[in-house]
Amino acid sequence: MKIPATKPYFPEDDIAFIIEKFQDILHGKSFLSNGQYVAQFEKEFAAFIGTKFAVACNSGTSALELICRALDVSGKEVILPSNTFMATANAILNAGGIPVFADCADNMCLDDLDVIKRITKNTIAIMQVHIGGIVSESTLKLKKICEDRGLYFIEDAAQAHGSSLRKTKAGAFGVAAGFSFFSTKVMTTGEGGMVTTNDEMLVEKMKAMREFGKVKQDIYINYHKYMGYNWRMPEVAALMGLRQLSALESFIKRRNEIAKLYDEELKEVLSVKIIKPESESIHNYFKYIIILKDHDRRIVHKELEARGIQPSGYVYELPLHKQPVFPWAQDLKLPKTEYLSAHHLCLPIFYGMTDQEVKFIAQSLKEILKNNRYD
Repeated sequence: MKIPATKPYFPEDDIAFIIEKFQDILHGKSFLSNGQYVAQFEKEFAAFIGTKFAVACNSGTSALELICRALDVSGKEVILPSNTFMATANAILNAGGIPVFADCADNMCLDDLDVIKRITKNTIAIMQVHIGGIVSESTLKLKKICEDRGLYFIEDAAQAHGSSLRKTKAGAFGVAAGFSFFSTKVMTTGEGGMVTTNDEMLVEKMKAMREFGKVKQDIYINYHKYMGYNWRMPEVAALMGLRQLSALESFIKRRNEIAKLYDEELKEVLSVKIIKPESESIHNYFKYIIILKDHDRRIVHKELEARGIQPSGYVYELPLHKQPVFPWAQDLKLPKTEYLSAHHLCLPIFYGMTDQEVKFIAQSLKEILKNNRYD
């Protein structure tokens, strides 16, 4: 049995819709990028998240950088978790900001107490990462810290489409949030990103910045008010996004069913700790994360692959403060981050998985763990 780490899902009705509308685009009924379907996708995505506005772009990285540039973080410090993807830090650095790495809590999301210790007079923002799709209670605490201290609260919601806490969706907590629609995400456009916000001034800046900083002035199209890039979303990506958005709740429902089956299969395995969602939350289960307490993760990973099971990546296997690209952070001590990054594993989870496949993965994992204890 061969089981991939993840797999996108487009039913035949969606494929027919995308092909039909893309043919219209190719016949000149809409511009090839940043046209009517991008505008529709922005409107529908903002309504789904619960914000007034959304700004589409070509990647989740671009979405985060648009936010950082629009907020003018240049020369200022932005606090972020170290156990995140490189794109989170890149967005800050490319906008001229200074990333400050903080530790995580047991759920792998930012530890608000550690964040407080890292705030200085040069801090401009805290960037919460909803790691694996989890919207942690620390989100509310960090938002309050930002409100009390006059800081921006930014969400890296790249993995959190449809996740929520106390009926507020990821993407609606901060001044702005960045989403990714990369091929592995719960909903995908292949490549693509989106910013959600309630701030109309930020929208004006970001829509200009995604197109070389241009602002139309009378008959003048190439009037550059800001520094910007080519971060436009293609229309065909928006077509995929519209259909994936309409199916998102069903995707999340199935992922939760799979997670519950994993929970049941692994509940008696004492050497495994399952990262659970917060109470009063909806978890989209972008990742199903377990902690291997007393096993060599490399061996477990390779033996799963030998059985045809592809583990679902990590969040993340080597934290940013230990990456060679950040030599200035090598001596930083973030004990929780370092332990969890070194000991976690993400099991395959995607909409099209069968119960039989889930049970096969769980049984394989139990057999591997039984034979490979090193304590």
